[in-house]
Amino acid sequence: MSLASLLININLSYSQRNLNQKQFKSKAAEVSSLEDDQDIQLSVEYEQKTNSYSKSAGDNGKPAKYNNTSTFNYYKKDNEIVLDVHALMNVKASSFLAVFNLTQVGETAAKTDELINLRINNFLIALKELGINDKDIYIDMIYLVPTFEFEVQKKLFSKTTYNEVPTGFEMQKNIHLRFNDINKVDDIVTLAAKNEIYDMVKIDFFVNDTEKIYDSLRNESVENIKKKLSSLKEINLNLNDKYQIVNESSYAIYPETQYSDYDAFVNQSLEAVKKETGVSTIRKPKTVAYDQISYNKYDIVINPEILEPVVQFVYILQVKYTLEKPDTTEKKNYMLITPAGEIKTLDIK
Repeated sequence: MSLASLLININLSYSQRNLNQKQFKSKAAEVSSLEDDQDIQLSVEYEQKTNSYSKSAGDNGKPAKYNNTSTFNYYKKDNEIVLDVHALMNVKASSFLAVFNLTQVGETAAKTDELINLRINNFLIALKELGINDKDIYIDMIYLVPTFEFEVQKKLFSKTTYNEVPTGFEMQKNIHLRFNDINKVDDIVTLAAKNEIYDMVKIDFFVNDTEKIYDSLRNESVENIKKKLSSLKEINLNLNDKYQIVNESSYAIYPETQYSDYDAFVNQSLEAVKKETGVSTIRKPKTVAYDQISYNKYDIVINPEILEPVVQFVYILQVKYTLEKPDTTEKKNYMLITPAGEIKTLDIK
């Protein structure tokens, strides 16, 4: 390979994100789809005129929040107007569930079960030092299956045959751990590794009293609608409450769906080319990071500053007003002149 062709193949760019970085996974896709469906359902023409934020600290005991000054949404019909509010609240999880998987092989079913239980029991004993007791632990039996291999059988007057024979058993179990402090994850993983448990399948996040969270978002959204109505009155646009349709939706976005990854690239040295010693490449690991949803589309964001992965609760409120059209029918007046010369107006409808 010539030096020129090799230079073409070497990426000399600094570390950067992939342009084709993976989009948020299932839940994140549902978020975007759900918001689009809301706009289609109400046939809203949305125009965001500003993206400025004003921060209000929680001096009165309420959580800090950002208010996004957004514009009003108008229907295509000239007598319809829709006011909408997108509210978001970041909430720390109240409890967590970690799931570890382990696999064990053995010569017999009894020996396999004994070996895997030994690893599990040593792990559970160590967990008690972290305050995780038996009531917060569940062992999920996945499977116990025999294992096989091929045995070669040579015959003098026929072809060699391969026979499948049992060699032992394989067992798999999952360990479910419930805990309340996310900072314990590192210690849990360390204890698991010491007991030859290396596969952490997932961590689930749980939040208590979600009804109270949605009530808070609803109240904030209603207050935002009232402010918009007040602003419309200042330009002599009074909306009639008699003709209105309310539409609302809510959902939660969990951290496990909000991790994105990218590949890192570094400059490569040309010393190997100059010395004609050949070029060898190494595996470049993917970088994974938590990436919460953007605040750009939200009028209200409660607890915007976060340090750790959180559960994000979304509430959307839309109110459509149908304005009464003024009567533009041209009215004709009919007048009658009597024989006496009097002029009378006729009431003809």
